[in-house]
Amino acid sequence: THIMNIKRVIFTVMVLGCLTCAWAQPGGGGRRGGNFDPKEIVLREKENVIAKVDSLSEDQLLLLDGIYEEYATSFEELRDEARRTRNFREMRPKMQALREEKDLLIKDVLNENQYETYLALMENQRDRRRRGVQQRRDSVNQQPNN
Repeated sequence: THIMNIKRVIFTVMVLGCLTCAWAQPGGGGRRGGNFDPKEIVLREKENVIAKVDSLSEDQLLLLDGIYEEYATSFEELRDEARRTRNFREMRPKMQALREEKDLLIKDVLNENQYETYLALMENQRDRRRRGVQQRRDSVNQQPNN
């Protein structure tokens, strides 16, 4: 059954890559996008997961590498599509779907305790992002008008 799970994870990672192309839809409008490197963001997340999740086996590390590699590629494709179409509002639900798919793949790789640690890490990461966004909004609102 372990081999079947590994095959299912690998198959799902491949399907995820194909779905990313299908998600790309032309659109218009939108706000200005920031400059960010998806591969760097994903690498930091992966390194954090590997450092904080206990007792990862070699098989788990290999599968996590594959999941995060595909996630980084898909993330970058979504960012590039949003830049091309200038439709950044469409990126949010696509990114959420991509993250949910990544979480499901990782759930198949980790045991229950490891996955609980992973979810706590992801929630902590989301909270930090929200605080950063709020701090940037607050600093913009405090600037005097010219």
